[in-house]
Amino acid sequence: MQSAHTQPQVPGVLLVDDSATIRYAIQNRLQRLGCQVDCVADGAAALAAIRARPYGLVLLDCFLPDMPGQEVARQVRHMEQQDPQRPYTPLIGISGETDAQHVQRCLDSGMDGMLGKPLQTQAIRRLLALWCDHESEDEGDAATAEEQHSRDLDQLFLQTTRNDLQALEQASLSADRVRMVQLAHRMKGAALTMGRLEIVALLDCMEEALRADADGQEAIGLLLQSLGSALQARSLQA
Repeated sequence: MQSAHTQPQVPGVLLVDDSATIRYAIQNRLQRLGCQVDCVADGAAALAAIRARPYGLVLLDCFLPDMPGQEVARQVRHMEQQDPQRPYTPLIGISGETDAQHVQRCLDSGMDGMLGKPLQTQAIRRLLALWCDHESEDEGDAATAEEQHSRDLDQLFLQTTRNDLQALEQASLSADRVRMVQLAHRMKGAALTMGRLEIVALLDCMEEALRADADGQEAIGLLLQSLGSALQARSLQA
C-alpha cells in the first residue's frame, strides 16, 4: 500500500513507428494517460533504446523501414536470454493488418500481444494496467489545448502524407515496388489513425494493385491521381 507521500511510478513507454502522424497522435494520448514516452522511427533505434534503459511497455509497429517488428522482437528476446538480469520487456505489436496469420507470426516472434490501428485509448489503458500496474482516467486536457493538438495533428498528417505521396510517385517511376509497398503501408497506418477512410480505401486498392505486379501498373497510375485529389480536397477543407 502506498503511503501518502509516495509518488506513483510513471510508466516508461517506447513507441516505435515510422509514421510521424502516428507518433505524434499516440505520444500525446500516452502522456495524457500519465506515461513518460520515448519515440523512435525504426528497428535499430528501438533496439538501441531498449538496450539503454528498461521500459514498462513497448508499442512496436510491425512494418518498419529497416526491419520487421517481428525481427526487433526476436532480438529483444535474445538479449533477455543472454542476460538473465535484464528485466522482461513487454512488446505489443501495432499494425493495420490484424488477420490471424499475421497475429500468430507476431506472437511466435516473441511479442506479447497485438493492437490494430487505429489504437483505441481504452485498449492502451488496459495494457498499462496489465503490464505497468498503472491505472488512469483520461480526464483530457483543456478544450483549447485539445483543439490545438487536433489542428496540429491534421496539418502534420497532410504534410507527411503529401511527402509520402511524392515519394510514392518517384518510386513508381523507378519501378521500386519494395519502396512503394513500404510507403503505401505507412500512409495507410496514418490514414487509419486519422480516420480518413477514403484514403484508407485507396491505399487498400494500391496494395492490391502492387500485389498484382505488372498487371496492376495502370491501376497504380490511376490510384496515385486519386490519392492526390483526395489530399487536395482535404487541404481545402482544413
